[in-house]
Amino acid sequence: MRILLLLTVSLLWLSGCAYQNSSAPQGSWQAQKNTLEQLEQWQLTARLGIITKDDRGSLSLFWRQNHANYRMNLTNVVGKRVFDISQTPPLAVTLIDSDGKTHNAENARDLVYSLTGWDLPVEQLSYWIKGLPGKADSVTYDDNGRPKTIQSHGWQLRYAGYTQINGLWLPSGLELNHENTTLKLAISEWELN
Repeated sequence: MRILLLLTVSLLWLSGCAYQNSSAPQGSWQAQKNTLEQLEQWQLTARLGIITKDDRGSLSLFWRQNHANYRMNLTNVVGKRVFDISQTPPLAVTLIDSDGKTHNAENARDLVYSLTGWDLPVEQLSYWIKGLPGKADSVTYDDNGRPKTIQSHGWQLRYAGYTQINGLWLPSGLELNHENTTLKLAISEWELN
């Protein structure tokens, strides 16, 4: 009787483990979502294509995120600074333009738009670029359970691919569309700290 009880308990325990494993396999999007939400220190290098009704260009992007602090550096094809933008809460956003002039504002998106005419959703991008939708975003998923498309506040995002970095699946390409703005991001390097 004891052996039968021990065998039954063992089988129930094993079946419970098997169920948990099948619902979120190691390396799956759902298993990594919590890790990505807690990932607050990272940097990336990418190419950024910007298309508006009046302008089109290709830039190099370097982005370093350190908790709520960030720094984005955009340069043109010959390496000249287009702008550096940074935020160190509780201070405002600071943008240094191509002439070396410093501009401050409370909102990065509005600041970039007022100086360049580019609609660049900096605040949301820090999540979207990791493949994390916002709580109110509408999301579709690919066959591996990772975000495939996101719709949020008029923005439509499409993930072009993922790459595995330190055991996490992170986007390697992303296209964003909003009204007259298209952003195409091709990430060449991720570094997780």
